[in-house]
Amino acid sequence: MKHVHRWIAFSTLCGLMACGGGGDGSSGSGGSGAVGSGGARAATGGASATGGASASGGSVGTGGTTSAGGNTATGGRTGTGGAVGSGGVVSSGGTTGSGGAAGKGGTGGKAGATGMGGAAGRPAGGSSGSAGATGGATGGTSGSGGTTASGGTTGAGGVTGGGVLSCPGAAPSNVTAAWCSCEQYGQWTNGAATFYNDVWGSGAGKQCIWATTSNEFGFVAQHPNTSGIKSYPNISYSPAKAISAVSSYTSSFAISVPSGGAWESAYDIWVKNGSRIEIMLWMYTTGGVQPIAGKYDASGAVPDVSNVNVGGHTWNVFYGSNGANDVVSLLRTSNTTAGTVDIKAILDWIIANKKSFTSSWSLDQVQFGFEITSDPAVQSFTVTSFSVSSS
Repeated sequence: MKHVHRWIAFSTLCGLMACGGGGDGSSGSGGSGAVGSGGARAATGGASATGGASASGGSVGTGGTTSAGGNTATGGRTGTGGAVGSGGVVSSGGTTGSGGAAGKGGTGGKAGATGMGGAAGRPAGGSSGSAGATGGATGGTSGSGGTTASGGTTGAGGVTGGGVLSCPGAAPSNVTAAWCSCEQYGQWTNGAATFYNDVWGSGAGKQCIWATTSNEFGFVAQHPNTSGIKSYPNISYSPAKAISAVSSYTSSFAISVPSGGAWESAYDIWVKNGSRIEIMLWMYTTGGVQPIAGKYDASGAVPDVSNVNVGGHTWNVFYGSNGANDVVSLLRTSNTTAGTVDIKAILDWIIANKKSFTSSWSLDQVQFGFEITSDPAVQSFTVTSFSVSSS
């Protein structure tokens, strides 16, 4: 769905930042940020272990010579089974195994029990390391030095692979995407949810979105470091129900995000009664982006109401207009990558305090996504879980 937006350069208003407007996709303001690298949920993997140096197995026992009294000699020095291989960088969680019990001396000495090479360690988010060279125990008949320990399973460092500006390469390698699109207004419906790529802004770069049947979704994007909103990739629900008929409406989310660029993750909620009003809930913001507001100072947008505790979070509230419709923006006072929001409670608060609409208006659309102003480096964003619940 194409959206109509308008943004006003903050340099015109206060010489410091840009502001953006929203339609069905989103509103907010621009600004630029430091270039971030990396993709969502991408772990570095850690250094691969080399397996360590091979243990010599200790000095080999001679088997012992038989003494005149019939007592068996100790068999020389008993082999220890070799030094345990360090595995290069030691996998976290893996305990070092002993090289095996020393073989008994004497002629035909017992080789000793097989030494374990170390329990399989779980690396801290990277590729599996080998656990060390096989230690060889001797001492009489040669004992086996123990089995080589595996380096453990791949660490839970987050989503791996993906991050490519193409389909299906945009989706992480450990995710099975049911849909992927690099089209400007690509969209896909899964049950009650519709996903939109929504690259609507002027001067936008390339962006590819993907989604699963369980409503996990994400995108890879590269947009120039210029002012003005470029896109709002999102998941959307359409309750189309009078607010007075909604007893409860809550939503939960969890996201994995890069550190660079200029953008925010936000709910974009639309109510209507002939005309439409946009309500934005900013959950995470970076790069100096600013909301639409009625007034600005040298620091940026000035809140109309500060530190409002409603809907399970604390917000600063801004009232403004993008030229096409009124916008109410609630910015969380601190960033979060996961949470539950009581949307009905927020609507009731705005009705009681702003009085810009009433409960007879329809809750038309509830969206969640990322409003991107710039991300000059190729970056990956992921919504690892999202849900709505209403009655």
